[in-house]
Amino acid sequence: MPGFFMFNGKYFPNATAVIGPDNRSFRYGDGIFETLRVAWGKIPLGKYHFNRCFHGMNVMGFDIPALFTAENLEKNILDLCKKNNHLESARVRINFFRGDGGLYDPESHRLNYIIQTWALPENYKEINNNGLALTAYPLGRKSRDPLSNLKSNSALIYVLAAKFAKEQKCNEALVLNDAHNVADATIANIFWIKDGEIFTNPLSEGIVAGVMRQYIIDTLLREGITVTERPVNTDQILFADEIFTTNALYGIRWVGSFGEKKFGMERTSRLYHDLIKPLFN
Repeated sequence: MPGFFMFNGKYFPNATAVIGPDNRSFRYGDGIFETLRVAWGKIPLGKYHFNRCFHGMNVMGFDIPALFTAENLEKNILDLCKKNNHLESARVRINFFRGDGGLYDPESHRLNYIIQTWALPENYKEINNNGLALTAYPLGRKSRDPLSNLKSNSALIYVLAAKFAKEQKCNEALVLNDAHNVADATIANIFWIKDGEIFTNPLSEGIVAGVMRQYIIDTLLREGITVTERPVNTDQILFADEIFTTNALYGIRWVGSFGEKKFGMERTSRLYHDLIKPLFN
């Protein structure tokens, strides 16, 4: 694939090897990542993203250089998008990792990072009119602890859940926690609507601390609309009137079915047009 990625502040042609078999992220998943969207040369919800990045790096115990600031990271992202001609609409992934050396105990905590960009297709500019078909992954459970809120490079449960969804001819799979409640989906957080009220599950349920999830909660609260955070299991969520998923790339996606149950999209569509379209246009 033509184009470039950035490794520790330097450009490299795509497909260039910059890490080896001793890399700790490769060996142990010793790292975190961030996925964000660039729209028209800006990073929507940039403050949310950078707060989550630096919180995660601190939890991981990285040695963060003094010059590695949110402002410099944003400049790196936008410079790479410009170099790859991806400023109009792009997906950006940043991997933060410790590097080489040591077994489970690292020899160095020095921060390394890789930034990659891809152009986003046209279908990321509108809400999906064909509702997602949802299933639940039957194996594996997420723990309920602060580490579960990170976007960890140790993403095995999400990989296998996405594989299961594809095998079931579904678009997305719910991942459950160790209490058998819903945690999140493979690449998104979950919201549901019942009798006009909007719900999502709390961080204490082991969900990834989604940027779009928090933006929606904060924005609706400023408008006087409460989002109730409470645990939910797969039986209870079937009684919802509507379900939607959220992430930083597409904002909101409508869930059309979970098993035999069908869901509407009236309120979900309004939320998309009121909250998401202004971010990316």
